[in-house]
Amino acid sequence: MQINTSKKSGAANLALTGLMGALVIVGTFISIPIPVLGDRTMIGLGNVFCILSGLLLGPVCGGLAAGVGSGVFDLIGGWAASAPTTLINKFMMAFVCGAIAWSGHSQGRRLPRVILGAVSGSLTYCVLYLLKSLIEAKLEGSADEAVAILLGTKAVATVVNAVIADVVAVPLSIAIRRSLETNRMYLGVAQSSAEQLTGHDLRRGVAVTLLLVQAVLQVVCVAVLLPSVQSSAAEAGSAITAWPFWLAAAVSAAQAVCAVLLARHGRHAVSLVVLCAAVSLALSVWFTAAAAVQPLLAKYLPIGVVFLAILLAALGFLLPAREGKKRRA
Repeated sequence: MQINTSKKSGAANLALTGLMGALVIVGTFISIPIPVLGDRTMIGLGNVFCILSGLLLGPVCGGLAAGVGSGVFDLIGGWAASAPTTLINKFMMAFVCGAIAWSGHSQGRRLPRVILGAVSGSLTYCVLYLLKSLIEAKLEGSADEAVAILLGTKAVATVVNAVIADVVAVPLSIAIRRSLETNRMYLGVAQSSAEQLTGHDLRRGVAVTLLLVQAVLQVVCVAVLLPSVQSSAAEAGSAITAWPFWLAAAVSAAQAVCAVLLARHGRHAVSLVVLCAAVSLALSVWFTAAAAVQPLLAKYLPIGVVFLAILLAALGFLLPAREGKKRRA
């Protein structure tokens, strides 16, 4: 089927991003778990589809597919506490991969840049994953010997995953791309991805991506984690007030809608997005403070910190653009 796309196809971007995100989830389920000193890691195919997302969809859409797909897997696969950091680490993996593979007018076609992008993305994830594991082990007060064993085992697993991802994803991306380029819908997506690296809309694109990532993860976290937190509180003879969490989910849903409008150059979208992000930021500050003082929420403290970081980064990309627009006016 040939689809004429003289303009950017937002629907095509969304469809292919969602498809790759689903493949990331499915691929991550195809894995071999490895227990490590009370923790666990795994060797599987998840990273293959993360790298493939960056190579096929470019940095932003590919990063979104890899990050959200991996974050959702953690939430439904029993790794909920690490979902936010996984989302960021996998997003950066595909983002670095796509940014290099699509740079220099390559648009993901030149084999040397494709290989360099895949290797760089995998190495970026290895470093972020091991750094996260080191920080967690130190915060838990683990002995140096235990930390060394933990990091050594995880380093072997993540390097094996990186090699598998690069060896499989690079030739697979070339074969899939040749097939997709017969469809003009994909050509519109390719044009959009290339413009994300060279056009003046890069700051807005990054802000939109960050806001969508935070909004999706916020809604999923509330839906998945709140019932278990309330159940634990009931067993401990205490109670957790639920309405602020559902308020945060509602604000995040509105934030996602406004972010989509901003991506489509909607009128007044910047003001609405900033308002939603500011409210989300305030709720994240509340949650972080609550998690710091309530034992039942303490293990979810990293989620609040990650949300704060994402929202502050998104506002940092939005506000200068808004001020610049006012000065030009």
